Amino acid sequence: MAEAQIMAVSPEQLGEIMQSAGYRTEHREDNNGTPLIASATAGISFNVRMGNRAPAPVEGYLDFTYLTVIKIDGEFPLERINDWNRNKRFARLHKVDDFIVMDMDVVAAAGVTVNHVRATMELWDRLLQELMAWLRGDTTAAGAAANNR
Repeated sequence: MAEAQIMAVSPEQLGEIMQSAGYRTEHREDNNGTPLIASATAGISFNVRMGNRAPAPVEGYLDFTYLTVIKIDGEFPLERINDWNRNKRFARLHKVDDFIVMDMDVVAAAGVTVNHVRATMELWDRLLQELMAWLRGDTTAAGAAANNR
């Protein structure tokens, strides 16, 4: 039997999916009143921000974004960020002042399954681990993580 499709996702529903996958969740709002879910994996904090509201009568959001912000000390060459973006798929890095931001968009609008949403969480988790190894300059760990995809 085929798994039911989700055409939009609510913060509560996404939080439940995250919790069932073993993530802690804390529901919040950003400065604009947009719902987000705060979480972490392996000591790395991240947020899940809800994106575009679904049109009535559908409840929820058509997309969401995984997002982490990492404070950097000193100079961080843009060429390294460009290198990440050339060599990695799915998540992108940006430099904003003294921070590196990694984000990954997920679209539910055309219909996805709960298993697909869980798979995006697993991918996000893996990319966070790769990012931390890459930032430490641990190319062996970053390469091993990349080969496990």
